[in-house]
Amino acid sequence: MRVTRRQALLATTLMGGAVAAAAAGVSFRWWDQPHGLPYAVLSADEAAILDAFAEACFPSGGDPPMGGAAAGVGRYFDGVLEGLVPAQQKLLRLALHALDALPLPTHGGFLTDLPVPTASDAVASWLKSTRPELRGLAQSFFIFVGMAWMAHPDVRTRIAPMFGCGFADAGGLPARLEAS
Repeated sequence: MRVTRRQALLATTLMGGAVAAAAAGVSFRWWDQPHGLPYAVLSADEAAILDAFAEACFPSGGDPPMGGAAAGVGRYFDGVLEGLVPAQQKLLRLALHALDALPLPTHGGFLTDLPVPTASDAVASWLKSTRPELRGLAQSFFIFVGMAWMAHPDVRTRIAPMFGCGFADAGGLPARLEAS
């Protein structure tokens, strides 16, 4: 069968339209998910994405032994989101879902479904990516996750001796993090 230039152009246009429609449909589904208790802004799925990303960045068993998922990253990020206007909240929540879907083409699954070593490899590759939008997305969430992990009392007491800035006294940390 011979394919003409017009047929190829038509097929390419239709495929592009289908991809755009699928992306719009998925974005619409993510755009306004209701929050899930105990969160004021995040849904349970979004908290699970943060936990998976946090565990990939700070796996359990290291020094300090607490992994990123156990550090209450969802509560920390939820508190950050509470201080933002609704449009910014929605965009960051949408970015979380994009982060979860990033390993689909390269690792065959969502970030939340990958084993921790595989997820860690994926995150490490994103942090070193030559694509600035991918690297920026990963670095932005890495900063949030790192702040939450380091603010946890069990981690803070282990790393405080490395910092001479009074990090161990919990100055300025949200009260709900002190209770965890």
